[in-house]
Amino acid sequence: MNYLEVINIIKDDLEANELIERVQNEDLDDLDLDKASRYPLAAFYVDNVNLDSPSNAYNVNLLLMDILDVNNATKEDNKDFIWNECLAIVNNFVSRLRRGDLFGDRIQIEGDVLAEFFTDRFDKGLAGVGVSVTINVPNEMTIC
Repeated sequence: MNYLEVINIIKDDLEANELIERVQNEDLDDLDLDKASRYPLAAFYVDNVNLDSPSNAYNVNLLLMDILDVNNATKEDNKDFIWNECLAIVNNFVSRLRRGDLFGDRIQIEGDVLAEFFTDRFDKGLAGVGVSVTINVPNEMTIC
């Protein structure tokens, strides 16, 4: 399985989630974070790939985020709601990898996944959850 196939499988899976309005496969510096854009946003990129013999390990960073709204009268925000929704999306994605629901595409997750909550990580009034996952796919290169 090649890089483009892995990216498309991840993107298609995230786009199928009804809680996500927009999916971007971009480096952090290239993300469209304009608040006029559609949210919640799922952004992912491949950090590196460990090229091994039976499989390749793709280290993927995934960020899920939404606009942080603050009620001017009460000074309360929707951070907990955003974290709850983003964590549910990440949990479902990771569970599908662990259960093998994406295994038909020969993709499976490796190791533990730690979700990190953030607010204003991008100085744009956004809150969300970020995870790094290692995804193993078969290395189909033949050696002559």
